[in-house]
Amino acid sequence: MASVQTSQGFVRALKAASDPPLPGGQQKIEIARQVWDDASFYVPNKAEVVMEWILSKFLKEKDKEPASNPTLDLRFWSLLQDVISSSNMKASETHTRALKTWLPTLLSRIPFAPTLLSLLGQLRALDSAFRRSLSHVVSACVAIIWPLAAQKLTTETILECFGSFIDTYILSQEPDDNLARIGIVITSSYRNSLWNSSHKKKVYIEFLQNYLPCWLEFAAQSSLEELYKTLFDVVYTAGAETLFNLDILRQTRDSKTEDTLFQAISPVLASKVEIYAVLPRLFSSYIEAVKRHRGALISQGSSQAPEGANAETQAYGMQFFASCVSLSDRREQTTQSWAMTVSLLSLVDQEALFNRKQVEAEVLLNRVIEKALQNLEGQTANDFGTYAIQSLSALARIDYDLIIPLVPRILPKLILSQGPSAQSSAFLDLILGYHTKTRTMNTYLETLFSATSPLQAPPFQTAPRELYQTSLSGPVFAAEHLHHLSKATQTFMAGSQAIPTTSFIYDLLKDAWEKFDATEGDGEQRPSKRRKMMDVDSAKSAVSRNRWAVVFSLSARLATIVLSSLPLHALAEDMRRDLCSLLGEVRKFTYRIAKKAIKVLKKLEGDSAWSTSIVAAASLRLQYAVDISGYVSLPSFDDEKFCKRVAEAIQDDTLLPELLIELSRCLFQVALHREHAASQAAFSLSLMYLERNFKSSTASWCGQAHQLTLEKRGRRESAVALMHMIIERWLPVIGSFASTEQLGRLVQILMSISISDRADTSSSGLDTQTLLLQALRSAQFWELPKLRTVVLEHLEKTISTLDEDISSPASIPGVIGAYRLLLIFPVEYFTRSSRAEFARRAFWIDRRISGLSELGASKYEHLTVLRTFLGHVLTHANTSDQSVQHMCDALDHLMSPEPLPSPHDELFVSATMNLVESLFLEVFKSSGKSTPDGILSTLRAFAQIDIEVLDGSIRTRSIVSMIKVLESNFKATSFSDEVQSGMRQLHQTLSTLTRPLMSALEIDTSTTAEHQTSLMSLWCSLLSFGRWLGVADGYASSVARRIIMKVVARRIKISAVSDRTRVAALAILLEEFRLCPESDRLSHLDFILAAYVSLYPMLGGSARQQLDGYLAKTCSGLSVSEFSHVSELLSQSLKCNGPPDERAHLLRISKILLRDHPQGTLKQMQSLFTQCLEAFVSWCGLTDGPVELRLQTLDFVAHLCNEQPAVLRLGDMGGIWSLMSRFLAGSGVHDDNTEVDIFHKLTSIISALIRLRRDLVIHTLPHLGSVLCQLLMSLRIVRPNLGAKQTLLVTDTQPRWLNAKHPLGVEEVKALGRLCETLTSKTMVRNNSSTLDMQKAESLVKPFSKHAAYVLKAYITAMNDPLCLLPSEHRKELQRGLYALCSMMSDHSRDALMVGGLDAGGKSTLKSLWKEYEKQRYVGKG
Repeated sequence: MASVQTSQGFVRALKAASDPPLPGGQQKIEIARQVWDDASFYVPNKAEVVMEWILSKFLKEKDKEPASNPTLDLRFWSLLQDVISSSNMKASETHTRALKTWLPTLLSRIPFAPTLLSLLGQLRALDSAFRRSLSHVVSACVAIIWPLAAQKLTTETILECFGSFIDTYILSQEPDDNLARIGIVITSSYRNSLWNSSHKKKVYIEFLQNYLPCWLEFAAQSSLEELYKTLFDVVYTAGAETLFNLDILRQTRDSKTEDTLFQAISPVLASKVEIYAVLPRLFSSYIEAVKRHRGALISQGSSQAPEGANAETQAYGMQFFASCVSLSDRREQTTQSWAMTVSLLSLVDQEALFNRKQVEAEVLLNRVIEKALQNLEGQTANDFGTYAIQSLSALARIDYDLIIPLVPRILPKLILSQGPSAQSSAFLDLILGYHTKTRTMNTYLETLFSATSPLQAPPFQTAPRELYQTSLSGPVFAAEHLHHLSKATQTFMAGSQAIPTTSFIYDLLKDAWEKFDATEGDGEQRPSKRRKMMDVDSAKSAVSRNRWAVVFSLSARLATIVLSSLPLHALAEDMRRDLCSLLGEVRKFTYRIAKKAIKVLKKLEGDSAWSTSIVAAASLRLQYAVDISGYVSLPSFDDEKFCKRVAEAIQDDTLLPELLIELSRCLFQVALHREHAASQAAFSLSLMYLERNFKSSTASWCGQAHQLTLEKRGRRESAVALMHMIIERWLPVIGSFASTEQLGRLVQILMSISISDRADTSSSGLDTQTLLLQALRSAQFWELPKLRTVVLEHLEKTISTLDEDISSPASIPGVIGAYRLLLIFPVEYFTRSSRAEFARRAFWIDRRISGLSELGASKYEHLTVLRTFLGHVLTHANTSDQSVQHMCDALDHLMSPEPLPSPHDELFVSATMNLVESLFLEVFKSSGKSTPDGILSTLRAFAQIDIEVLDGSIRTRSIVSMIKVLESNFKATSFSDEVQSGMRQLHQTLSTLTRPLMSALEIDTSTTAEHQTSLMSLWCSLLSFGRWLGVADGYASSVARRIIMKVVARRIKISAVSDRTRVAALAILLEEFRLCPESDRLSHLDFILAAYVSLYPMLGGSARQQLDGYLAKTCSGLSVSEFSHVSELLSQSLKCNGPPDERAHLLRISKILLRDHPQGTLKQMQSLFTQCLEAFVSWCGLTDGPVELRLQTLDFVAHLCNEQPAVLRLGDMGGIWSLMSRFLAGSGVHDDNTEVDIFHKLTSIISALIRLRRDLVIHTLPHLGSVLCQLLMSLRIVRPNLGAKQTLLVTDTQPRWLNAKHPLGVEEVKALGRLCETLTSKTMVRNNSSTLDMQKAESLVKPFSKHAAYVLKAYITAMNDPLCLLPSEHRKELQRGLYALCSMMSDHSRDALMVGGLDAGGKSTLKSLWKEYEKQRYVGKG
């Protein structure tokens, strides 16, 4: 600074030719920094001088090497940032003028764009860390300088900067927040300049030639972060506006220059397939631009013709669509190109661009269809079949007529699809939906059945077995499609179609069977005479026997669904008889097939056996479906020979598992018609199969019988399938004929499944554990007496066998598994003896397991199971079957001083404490006036507890539980004198031991939180125990206040332990209030309220509920004077201008006080409510305050109106209406999200007043009408695409809690509709009046009839508001409420509204509404 002493010297130094100005001296940037930082160094217009020098240096030296380039020097940008930021400071401090007065002039002389271009060009080559530090400062400078500099620049220059930024961002290796901010600033200025430019065509050409590739690559990126999402959106929008502004759209229309755009895109696609994802977005932007400028683009002649403007818009859209499709057609197919095609087709559907009158568009879509079909026909696991299906679905949504003729070609390919998929299911639903709408279900069914025939589709290329597995696992035979097919057939098939469809199916099945039966099987020799009689067409004989078996099986599977869902209810009597006769023929036909197949099956092997097996299984399945449909009268059973063959087939180890399931079902079905011995013999076969193959450890079935195999794993899955069928369908039948020995075998198989706490998520099918749980949770299972008896006997035997050697750890899991099963059993189904035996053994096993130390952590899991079961048994409605002494011994065992697991197992502790409470309850109930020794020994054991080491042990918690049980269920006088004396001695002993520790607790902070909480809980229970015993404690009133003050002072973070400490402190305070003398009770109440308000914000959700319970219990025990004192204190506190959180807590106390009020306090309750209403009305910031406070306020009023309406007085109505009007008043500021709870609470309050306090509402009907009008106006939805001022015109009339971006939904409209209907409902008034007039059930129809017109006018105003809309679903939900209002109005009121209150649009709306009302009105004629 020695060379710079004056302002002139400073300026000369900056303008010196060399840098530094003096050899060996400071550089110019250092001199400028020192002068700028020195506030005492005066330079006129210092900021202008420094900034002019920096900008000039940037401009002159922007092309230097990076090492000496000032644009990459952080010192220059930092100084520039300081200069700019100082413009907001006082001129006297910085010696500068305001920035806006000189910076625009300076930027007009020294352009900033070359500097920015140079900087962006060199940023990409910088080190990542340095680039981030530099961009942080540059972004702050650019945010201020660039908007001013861009005002003097041409659009072409700003476009160059815009393109340079895109190029720099793409080449950057990682995202940079500050670089993104720079991009947002540049893009915003470019969009503004482009909007005002008169050279849009020139900009368009330059953009295509130089910047389109990098812009497309940029547009293909996405991000979930808000900053980058904004960046990608604005950059894409800028490019779309460049490509699709009005000038370019006109040029496209006139000279077809859109080909230029696609010629520029084409080479980019050749190198980067990711660009395909941008084309659908471009298509959407193009359609949006065409619609926006439709008036300027479309000629007047076409716009005047019907639908002419829309047709031209469609033509524009389909032309762009064709260009996009041609891009992908010229290249090899990729997943990206197909995804683009699907997205483009979806946009065509959304924008309704397809018009059948445009032949070129139809040809184009047919070309897309053909391409999709080619991929579908040649699809493999790795190609584009999924995209082909999605394309066909989109085309079906565009126009069904494009796809429906091709369905016979598509369905065979879907049958061969590999597994079900969401895309295939969606396509099938679309086709099914079309046929249900057009009532052509018969056509769809015929097409579907025909698709299974190899003569109606291209030859199958796969082997028959693979074809069978693939077809049944595909989308056509998926459970979802079959369910939809069944529902559609039953609901939408016309009655006249039922018989022809059934005949078609029957003929198809017969044809497939004849082809199968006539074709020579592998290795099967037919008589030569029969071969000569066959006259089989050469084309048919080429199809093998196995493939015809597949065709029959697939057709029969579909027939099972269709024939059991026929709409017999829609048929006339004669047609129903014909259809039932035809179904009878089908049943006979399937029975003959099954009979013949079973007969020849044992002679076949290999593929012939497999094909015959699937045919037999399919026929049996179809026969069963027809039988249970109820359409056919079943013939009497007389075919023991067939049943014998079925039984022989089941015993064959090589039998196909799918056929095994069907044969077993067949035997179960005919079991009721056979002798018990035969049925038992057949059931034994199934039991033998289950005993051989039911392995619960690894068995899991997917639910599809065709996937069962003969391998070891397949047999296990088959056993699961068979067991599932038995449990779900045949248990009642089996229970009617099975012997006790057979039921025992079945139960033994079922109970071999082990139940674990942790569900197995690795299995995707039906596993054995799920199967067992379904059985045990089924009412049907337990309503079978024989089975229930067998189950209980099995468990008794299992437990008695296993607990003989319980000392061995290896035997414990079996015992615990049995009791884990017992946990699932309904206790009501246990016999008295079994319940007692299970409980006795559980107690004994619990003692044995408790003494085993080698079990580790699993020990407590086992004990949790046992104690949970015992708790269930003891809490049963019947009295306990255990003796008092036995239960006392169990209590001593449970309260043994064994340490708890560390960390504490909450399930174990909870199960143990629940059991302890149940035992105490049963012991005290059973003892009565007697004096069992067990109770006295338990009381003496409690007196020996070590208070010094309280740690939340079971014994400590048991004392609290015992006191809780005694206080809640018994009186002290109900026990003998000896027991009462023992209780008093226990109270005295524990109080004497606890009192010194409580005194130390007040001043000692070294105790642990767990010990502190246990001690405070015990002390609170002792206070309650003393009050229950009638023992006074003079020390009680001297402890709680200091504890509370200490707890409040320790504002530690919310946690479970600290919550328990705070709740225990307040519980002590409330308990001591009950014991304190009359003279101190009022001051104690004041302290309770203060403590509640102070501690409540620190508590968690469960702790708050617990504390509210304590407070409610205290409030119900207050005297009238105490209740009055608390009411006055609360009303005064609410009227004070306290913080919102405090008001919310006071409101919560007031609600509890009114809800749990003592007897005889009606006047005080009325006064408190009135005072609260006055406080609400006086709160200036209530509707603008926190949402929690608003909800608490409305909840307070709603609770009282609904639950205690008798408290309301006529004087309160004004405050209620005023409060609701404030909540519904318009606001210029709105919440971020709509609070629908506020709307529901408002409607709840009004509904309660109308229903329960009609006597008060009738005096304030104008207020009711005004609030209903406000509610109706809040339903309005702002029209999309409104300007800012137009939007404000609507939103300023809507309440604060309603955000226009999230309008009220259907549920809210439905609530308002019900509210309007309530006006016509007759109800009884609930008040304290005894007059007969108040006991009549009446409504507000007559009183409110003069005001209904104004409410109706509000609805009409909302309907006809040009800036708003009311969706059709909203109007539909409001209809019943509006009809209720119409029913109140007289003709005179309606005419007066029509003449004087509505404009032309309103009159039209009212006429339409009244017309609909007249249609549905009941006029008393039948």
